[in-house]
Amino acid sequence: MIRKHGNFDPVQERADVTRNDILEAAQIVFSNKGYAGANTKNIAAAAGVATGSVYRYFKNKKIIFIEVMNMLQGQDGAEIYDTARKLFEEGKDFRDVLRLLGGASVEFHRKNRMFFREVMALEATDDEIAAIGRERDSRIRAALFELLQSRKDQIKVDDLEAASELIHLVISKISHHAVIFDSCVGEDRLFFQMLNMLEGYLLAS
Repeated sequence: MIRKHGNFDPVQERADVTRNDILEAAQIVFSNKGYAGANTKNIAAAAGVATGSVYRYFKNKKIIFIEVMNMLQGQDGAEIYDTARKLFEEGKDFRDVLRLLGGASVEFHRKNRMFFREVMALEATDDEIAAIGRERDSRIRAALFELLQSRKDQIKVDDLEAASELIHLVISKISHHAVIFDSCVGEDRLFFQMLNMLEGYLLAS
């Protein structure tokens, strides 16, 4: 520990590790206990740190929840769109990129199923969480718009801005209902039909 301005500050590298450990533990606790059932004490226990250490990094439970959301969304967005750009650079067909986007979204929701149930519930009741959700959706639409523009010669749709929002809505809603809430026909069948629908909408035969 290093004393700075009269207070103890953790060495940065160790501080980053501890902070990440708390967030990863918090994701598990929120997933298992739900937002209402989670508290800083059981998050600290899951992370293997003292409760006071949690408060060193996070003001309260809600801030922890928001930071877990930001952590997951940052991982998801960076990985998916970096991979999409690389596929285009490799000369892959737009259909390959579309399958990547749909498949990655479904897999991401599957991996974080219970946590995203809590996110959806809070987005419906908490203005701050809802605002974060809208900001997330805006970033995704902007990334989709950039991808569509980069391959507009392959796309039959003229209104790329509306197309970006439509694709995001379709993929996110299918991912929510197929994975988080279960699909009566099964994830794979629903995902296959979703891709067929989007390909028919975007691409000339």
